[in-house]
Amino acid sequence: MDRQRKQIPQIGAKKRLDVKGAGEVDCQDCGLDPMCSILEYAEEGSDVPEGILLRRRQVSRGETIFMKDDPFRSVFAVKSGSFKTYIPKFSGIDQVVGFHVIGELIGIEGIAAERYPYTARALQDSSVCELRIESLQETGRELETLQKGIISMLSAEVAFNHQLIASLIHQSADQRLAGFLLNLSDRLHARGMRQEEFQIGMSRSDIGSYLGLASETVSRVLTRFQKQGLIQLRHKRLRLLDRAGLEELAER
Repeated sequence: MDRQRKQIPQIGAKKRLDVKGAGEVDCQDCGLDPMCSILEYAEEGSDVPEGILLRRRQVSRGETIFMKDDPFRSVFAVKSGSFKTYIPKFSGIDQVVGFHVIGELIGIEGIAAERYPYTARALQDSSVCELRIESLQETGRELETLQKGIISMLSAEVAFNHQLIASLIHQSADQRLAGFLLNLSDRLHARGMRQEEFQIGMSRSDIGSYLGLASETVSRVLTRFQKQGLIQLRHKRLRLLDRAGLEELAER
């Protein structure tokens, strides 16, 4: 079970031209961009009321932005850092259901049931932008326009999930892990970040829970990948040395 409920504080919105910070995703590469464009958040003269979009909320490593079954209120975009989403279990062994890197959305699945289906926790010091879906009607934008923006975000999320599932359907542990690393690399590249070298904040046990593998198996396979010259892993800094080799292994 999740016993530590640390949630991030609320801060006010800032309506100004956005300036990208170090290690942050560009706004045009962010999953919230369809809605932010409708609300004209990149414009100094945006007339959207305060508090609809909360920018760059700092989240310390280990803090949660919402818990499973909390009432749905907002969709979050990872501005910097990374998060894991998981379902707490009474056994104490949580089931990891996803990892979210910069530019990706968290919590959009809660729209249908009006509750979040999982807990979201920061894997490292991170920041998020929060869009208050429940307050969108206060923006003065036409309902049809707002609905189109939400549909655009949802359709992108569906396409992303289909691609993710396709990359991880493998039989052996080596294939699953190779597919996972390649998919993570591709997702970062799609957000304008480095594709061949990046930080992985997740633990071996989290990766194992997500892929249906024991943490010992994950460690063993990663060690084998390093010995084969496929990757280099130092202090959670991963470098893909032989992408073609990983692709061949994943598709074998």
